[in-house]
Amino acid sequence: MAKISLICEQCGGSVELDDAHEFGFCKYCKAKILIKSDTIINEITQNITKHVYGHEGKDVDELLADGNKLLELGDDEKANAKFRQALTIEPKNWEAWLGYASTGGDGAGYLSCVPAYRNAYNAATDESQELATFSDMVGYLPDCILGKALIKAYIAAPRKKRHEIFDLVLGVIGCDESEIATLVIDLCPDDWRSYLAMAKIRQIRVRWCELEGGFLTGKRLPNHAIDVLNIFMRAYQLAKSESNEAKKVVLSHIATMENDSSYKNFTRELNARIRIEG
Repeated sequence: MAKISLICEQCGGSVELDDAHEFGFCKYCKAKILIKSDTIINEITQNITKHVYGHEGKDVDELLADGNKLLELGDDEKANAKFRQALTIEPKNWEAWLGYASTGGDGAGYLSCVPAYRNAYNAATDESQELATFSDMVGYLPDCILGKALIKAYIAAPRKKRHEIFDLVLGVIGCDESEIATLVIDLCPDDWRSYLAMAKIRQIRVRWCELEGGFLTGKRLPNHAIDVLNIFMRAYQLAKSESNEAKKVVLSHIATMENDSSYKNFTRELNARIRIEG
């Protein structure tokens, strides 16, 4: 039974809700009460305002619970204050550091989360907490598929190496996407996501690309375009060997480029190469 602070209109007793929040049952007179959704929302809102946003006298567990609830509500600023207060009580609490980092650290700037993630990682007491910290941290990188590649590399690495990977990724938060993609290729040389990310960054170099002839007649794109084409092909080859779904992601991006006339020549040559590849 889900409990909420509602009062029976017949006897003034406490009411318990069923799991669907459609009916309430008085604990004293056993009356069955139809609950209106706006009544529930009202009560929950009042409860959050009264208990979650306040903090006087609360212990670490209560502050963490409040912080996580505020995160669910999308109020990062007030959640950050909860995690910060928890740290004043328990300075080495991993969950508090992680929440503090994920809500921007001290708020002094974009990179203020970096020392907070460092502290969270150092406060972790087991591998699962370390992985959770790393996974949360890569959310600060601009391309989500880069994050997935990095998490895959982190999981595959021996535990001693994971600290090095953490340091490397922590160091590129705030860098431009090209620097990040280069790092990911270094860490994940066999992951299609890293090459697709680099290809996306460099595709701007081949807009309005002039052909020196058709690919199938033995003539080539300009050298700078061939370099980009080779990156796309590496992404395609690795994706194809991983799964059909991965291959579809790469092909979907190429299809999007085809809709832009400025990539017409390049995508024609790229698709010709893909057809030969199979």
